[in-house]
Amino acid sequence: NDPIDVCEIGSKVCARGEIIGVKVLGILAMIDEGETDWKVIAINVDDPDAANYNDINDVKRLKPGYLEATVDWFRRYKVPDGKPENQFAFNAEFKDKDFAIDIIKSTHDHWRALVTKKTDGKGISCMNTTVSGSPFKCDPDAAKAIVDALPPPCESACTVPTDVDKWFHHQKN
Repeated sequence: NDPIDVCEIGSKVCARGEIIGVKVLGILAMIDEGETDWKVIAINVDDPDAANYNDINDVKRLKPGYLEATVDWFRRYKVPDGKPENQFAFNAEFKDKDFAIDIIKSTHDHWRALVTKKTDGKGISCMNTTVSGSPFKCDPDAAKAIVDALPPPCESACTVPTDVDKWFHHQKN
């Protein structure tokens, strides 16, 4: 239920939910609770350095240590919550652009099967307003009515919990 994530390596920090065009460079296969959680490495096509990056080897060459630090972060980021370190397929090696694009296409095919009801979603809501051929497609006005019936988003959600300011430091041995 969490098959693919994109890690954009450009110089601009994007806003949460911002939609950008990216150039796929490679992919990492993290094992999260027994399931593969793909981490696509990409760069914003509008980044000033985008022309210099065409594959994962360019990241290795132009940002030495960056990919190793990325693996290390993904390995340990859940440890402060009391969870074990994450594991990786392929000995934590990044796969190249072509491999990544194949995984993206495969993941898209699984998504398409889900939203067209060719596979059992096991309770996943597939309601949408844009996917042609989807039996879950609903009228935009009906979707708006569902959203409008929800409580306002910022009653308790806008209070920032104090634990977000807690810092952790992990020192390698």
